[in-house]
Order: sequence, then structure tokens, then C-alpha cells
Amino acid sequence: MTARDTVAEAVVTGVGTVAAPAGTPLDEPWFDYRARLGPRGYKYLPDACQYLLAAAKDALARSGEDLAGAAGAAEAAGTAASAGDGPAALAGFAEERRAAVVGTNSAVAALHADIAEVVQARGINRLSPMLTPFFSVNLVASRLSTEHRIKGFNTTVTSPRVAGIEALHVAARELAAGRGDLVLAGVTEAFDPDHGTADAEAGSVVLVLRPPTDALRPGGALLRTSLRFVPPAALTRESGRRRADREVREALDALAEAGSAPERIRLVTDGSAVAAAVEATVRDWSAQRVPLSAGAAGVRAGALAPMEVVARDLRTGAAGPRTVVAVAGEGNVAFASVDPYRTA
Repeated sequence: MTARDTVAEAVVTGVGTVAAPAGTPLDEPWFDYRARLGPRGYKYLPDACQYLLAAAKDALARSGEDLAGAAGAAEAAGTAASAGDGPAALAGFAEERRAAVVGTNSAVAALHADIAEVVQARGINRLSPMLTPFFSVNLVASRLSTEHRIKGFNTTVTSPRVAGIEALHVAARELAAGRGDLVLAGVTEAFDPDHGTADAEAGSVVLVLRPPTDALRPGGALLRTSLRFVPPAALTRESGRRRADREVREALDALAEAGSAPERIRLVTDGSAVAAAVEATVRDWSAQRVPLSAGAAGVRAGALAPMEVVARDLRTGAAGPRTVVAVAGEGNVAFASVDPYRTA
């Protein structure tokens, strides 16, 4: 396997984001599920699940699919989707060819804390039958499948700080392998009581992904991702530091080889030794290859921050590819390159 083989590609047709307005304390109400989703059927869902459903709804609404054409064709054939089928953007895709991949670090952290508190103070019989099933983080993404009748693969990934980009990578690999025609892929995070509000994350980013063979359309983009692992203990040895440097360079080279060199690199780090080593390599690589700016995007507690940067790059419609590098002190390193559609 070559470095190029580790790059996954997919076409982005829509992006949706749910995020608290700047300066809003995360321990204060900022999200109204009734306004974003509807008055019924969502009240008892965990916050992270509500964020995910709202971001997916927005992503599908902004998708470059032919919404009217898909719905019209179904109606003409006498098989129009019912209200429970979800947006018309999905009407042209068989249910078994729709899929979802969701990344998270803290989607149910607060729920776990609440369950533990109730059991210890009042007993297991006092647990809410509406919320308790969501003790399993997989059910957050499963609710997304229920909402949109997704009967293809449904996967949840939880790697520290890189889970969002990892979700994009997994989705792109599955699309390229022919295991689906459309994937809702992204991240969702909710307030984690183990972190202070200054570091906690709350919100969601969802991308609508299609196979890499699909043609790009205005408003869309080509997404390239790659994953690496830098063992923290290896950085104590010179051989380990050389290996880490080589891994990061190979990933950047492979992303550039797949398309064109990025015009900008953004680092999302956590202040760890692994982050410092990766940042040093990224800065050296960018200085030697292309005139790039590389800067840390701040220390955050979950996997949302890197995906927020990806979403911003998609919305700006930059003239060239932009790369996000996310690093976790546990050793996970994720790369995402966004190349927006542009006319000749």
C-alpha cells in the first residue's frame, strides 16, 4: 500500500452546522429544538441527538441534489415518499443505499453523569425510560437513521478530538467501495460535565457525501481525508520522532498528490507533546512546499472544532484546497482537505 492509497475521496453536496452563537455560555439555553426540528417527537432526545438531527436537516436542505426532480419522479410513479421519509433530497436514493457515520467524544457524557446521580441518590427505578436507552452512544446516530429511513451502514466513531474527520474518512472509504450512494457524515457534541464551559463543546456539523465518481456541482466540493497515528511513547526516542515526522509528511504529500497543494493549512491541537511534534512537521512541510499559513485553532475538549473549520472552508468557496489537521494527545492525527467547486 502506498501513501496515496490511504487517502479517501468523496463529493460534498451539502453542509449543515448547529453551533452556539459566539460568547454564549454553553450551560445556558441556546438551542430551540422546536424551531429547528418541529414541536413534536424531539423533546426527550439528548441534546447531542437534537443538534445532529438539526445539522443533518440543514445539510440536506442545502444539498446540491435535484430536490424537485427527485420528489416529482417519485410522485409521478405513484410512490411519493410519506412525511416520515424525510427530505425530498433522499427520495431518489434507495433506503438500503443511504448510510450514516457519526463521530463524537461527549454526546452522552452528561447523560451518563445524570444516570449515575439518579441511581446513587434515588435508585434505578427512577431512571427516565425516554432517556436511559441513549446510554449507548450508538443510538444517537441510530435516531438519525430512523429520521431519514437509512437502512445502509450506520457507524459511530469516538476517537479523541479527530472523530469528526474520522467519520468523513470512514464514509468516503465506504462510498468508494460501492457500499452506498449517499452518506450523512459528521460530528455531534454536547456539554461534558467533566470539562469547564470554557473548554466544552456543543453543536454538530453534518456533510452530505456522494461517491468520488460523481460530478462536482456549484456549491459542492471534493473532500480528501487521511488518518495517521503517532504513539506518544514513541516521541521519547529519536527513531520514534523520525517515524512520526515521516507519517505526517507522507499524509500531506498524499493529499497534495491526489489533487493540488493546499493554499492554507489550519491546525486544531490540544497542547500535547504529540500536537507539538505534528505542528513542527506541518510548519516545516508547508514552508518548504508552498507559501502557507499554519496556526493553532485553540484547545477544545471534543471533536467538534476541526469539523467547524471544515464547514467554514466549505462555505467560503475558496479558490483552492484548504487542509485541516486535527491532533489528539492520545496519538490520533486526522487530515481533511476541501477543494470547492469552481468554474473554468
